This record gives sequence, C-alpha cells and structure tokens, in this order.
Amino acid sequence: MNNAAAAPRAIVLEDHAGLASALRDLLAERLGYDVAACAGCIEDAIRVAHVERFDVAVVDLDLQGVMAYPALDELKRRGIPYVLATGAVPVDIPTRYRAPTVCKPYSAHQLERAIREASQPRHAC
Repeated sequence: MNNAAAAPRAIVLEDHAGLASALRDLLAERLGYDVAACAGCIEDAIRVAHVERFDVAVVDLDLQGVMAYPALDELKRRGIPYVLATGAVPVDIPTRYRAPTVCKPYSAHQLERAIREASQPRHAC
C-alpha cells in the first residue's frame, strides 16, 4: 500500500464487544483499515451507516436480537459494499441483502477475501 494514500476506512456492526474489538484489531493491524466506527445495536448501526465516511462495512446480521436489515438498507442506499460476518445460514438471508459472507469463527484470510469480493464493482444484470 502506498504510504501517501489514506488507509481505506471500515465500520464494524457487531453486538459482541469481544468480537467487535478483535475485528477492529484484525481490520487495522492485519488488513490496513482505519476503523471509523463500531456499533453494537441497531439504532447505532443505522446512525453509523448513515453518517460515517467509510469504504466497507463488516456486519453481524443479528444485533442484540434485531436483524441488521435497516442498516443494510442504508448501506445499499449509499452504495457502500458490505460483508456479512454471521452465524446465520446464507439460505435464511433474504436475496436483496445477500453479500459476501464469512461464517463465525472466520480467519483474517477469509475476511480479506470477502472484503475484496464485496468491493469489486457490480455489473448491472
């Protein structure tokens, strides 16, 4: 990565404090991201998705028992790619919210690959 360029920015939407902290460290130290914000409940997730400046989001689908779909709607509205980091079975995820997914527990390599896939330009069908 060119040192003159700013690090890409990410947000973390994860309700488990330990996992959020580990994910923040993984994104920053292993993958070179500046973590702009973390949110652990749906209200904070929607706010962060709406106001923060970032390049990618890593989203746990279940935030304190509430599905993160309203936050995903905001990410989609802004055109910001996201990765689902979840224990949910992909078949249970509504088609409109499907995205590259890593199943917990996941490795740095799996997360990096999913972020790369999510960040690729989409082609219209």
